[in-house]
Amino acid sequence: MKAKSNFMGISFNRLISFLFPLLLFWLILFIKVPYSFSQYFHIYSLGLFLAVIALYFLSFSFRGRAGVLLSLGLTMALFSLSLSYMWTSGFSDNFIIGGLLPYKDAKNYYFGANLLLNGFPMLNAGQATERPLFPGFLATLLLLTGQNLKITLAIITQLGGVGLYFSARQIRNSFGWITASLFATLLYFYIQHWVGYSLSELLGFMAGCWGFTMIWLASSHRRKADLIVGVAILLVAVSARAGAFLIFPMLVLWAGWVFRAEKRYSLKAAVYALVVTVALYLLINSVYSRFLGIPPGYSFGNFSYMIYGQVRGGTGWHSAIAELGTRNPAFVYRAAWDFFLKHPISLFIGFAKSYRDFFKFGDSGIFPFSGSEGQYIPNIILWLGMLILLLWGIIQLCKNIRSNLASLLLAGFVGIFLSIPFLPPVDGGSRFYASTMPFFFAPLVVGAGSLSKSIQEAIPSADDASTGDLIISRYASAILLATVIIAPILIHIFSQEPVDAAMACPAKQRSFLIQSYPASYVDLVKDHSAQCGKIPQVCLNDFERNNLELVNDDYYRSLISLAKNDNTNIRIVPAINLTENTFHYYYIPLDQLSNHDWSGLLAGCAVEIKTMDQSIFQVKSVFPNGN
Repeated sequence: MKAKSNFMGISFNRLISFLFPLLLFWLILFIKVPYSFSQYFHIYSLGLFLAVIALYFLSFSFRGRAGVLLSLGLTMALFSLSLSYMWTSGFSDNFIIGGLLPYKDAKNYYFGANLLLNGFPMLNAGQATERPLFPGFLATLLLLTGQNLKITLAIITQLGGVGLYFSARQIRNSFGWITASLFATLLYFYIQHWVGYSLSELLGFMAGCWGFTMIWLASSHRRKADLIVGVAILLVAVSARAGAFLIFPMLVLWAGWVFRAEKRYSLKAAVYALVVTVALYLLINSVYSRFLGIPPGYSFGNFSYMIYGQVRGGTGWHSAIAELGTRNPAFVYRAAWDFFLKHPISLFIGFAKSYRDFFKFGDSGIFPFSGSEGQYIPNIILWLGMLILLLWGIIQLCKNIRSNLASLLLAGFVGIFLSIPFLPPVDGGSRFYASTMPFFFAPLVVGAGSLSKSIQEAIPSADDASTGDLIISRYASAILLATVIIAPILIHIFSQEPVDAAMACPAKQRSFLIQSYPASYVDLVKDHSAQCGKIPQVCLNDFERNNLELVNDDYYRSLISLAKNDNTNIRIVPAINLTENTFHYYYIPLDQLSNHDWSGLLAGCAVEIKTMDQSIFQVKSVFPNGN
């Protein structure tokens, strides 16, 4: 009899069933899928929603290796097609240029990552300073890929899909394939819009899925060590994409219930969970940032703007800057407190608006359905159906609250619900909840599953939990913690600042020394003059046609005007000027580069063209390798 080979406790055949879907992801990206087709996977539509849930129904209905191949393969295909659209369409908006380059808020995360890689402290980089976990993670992946932004974003996208799949597997094992299908579909359409961006939403979503999985498995096995790991991963998720922090007090209370043994409730277990959670929070949100050279008080500095908007009756974070004319958090907090003392009822009006906006129908609500033309009534029906299922699921969980899993899902939902006033949708729609969406959708799909099978029969015992999933989740959690927490600190410690090589430039021109990396730029190619249609080569016509901000953003208008009037194709390189430690977009005519695939040090002189939010540095002379 042949012995079954295994790797880290996982059978070889099972590894193969995971490997093929992962390779499928890269195969789809390698093929140039026409964006006339992949565009359907970029945004929500009723037809795609019905197709995706039907395909998940089919794939999750299979057991064993066939089920893994089909369900994980479907997830990888959906995520890769969403990313493929970005790579082939030249899509641009407020966060991305040409389907690749980070813009505005996303630019700050990329800036922060490059500061770390070049030996600088992560300061003056906007959101990167306030939320350093994602730029640290981004720096780690950039280092591993040779600072190839294209491959880095693909890896982040794939990890998000794998996290979704494993969280859905736990639902599948406990509540059945119909429930898991709805769960996976809702999670996909939640994160679909953020695929391909250099933003913290995908790290929050991915880590949130793994945290959900680890806590779920810890509940099934009643293992405190796994619970600690799960809480640590969830803290990483909620800290990377600032979200529903009040879920943690609820998990502390839940821990006292789950680990009560023969008692009615274990206060000792709850206190232990509280101490561990607070220690992990301080480690991730305070100690970590200091290791990266960020002074105390910078993390979550924009929380003050939210508080000000809420005490003003839900006017949004922007009202603090507009009315106070400052970005000093201490001053904003004082102004918010003074206003609250004079008008306390206004705060509760802001809270009420948050709950209204969270659950309402439309783009700002938590559900992915929108009122697009011709689909308004069916989407309204779906939205109402989800609300009914959510309410019914909560009722079912309350009936079975003595169950470990039922009490876990109830605790998670209550934590999110209590956090809503502090994460008002008026400030950013549903994006704040990326890290905790598995906990929000789980009660809803329990309601759907209970219509055909009672929850008491669906929740398995600890013996039914998948040992293989637990092993994989432990390794995945360890790797995630290493790449998000440990590696960025080591990068900061051992990276060295480059030697400045400023050169003399003519009047009204500024010298620069930048580093360009493979597939970390965009070439705007005039149609038919060269092969284009897949990043980093973007067709200029596609770049203009698929730009959502062309009317509102003079940066894009200026960029396109320059490209059209130039006699050659041009390259846009986002980079740190190493002579000034500032981040800019460099406009380089390709006829000035001897090799269009060139990467490395680049010195030269450029003219700054100012626009409302950004500047274009039009390169006038260039010297590869800094010579």
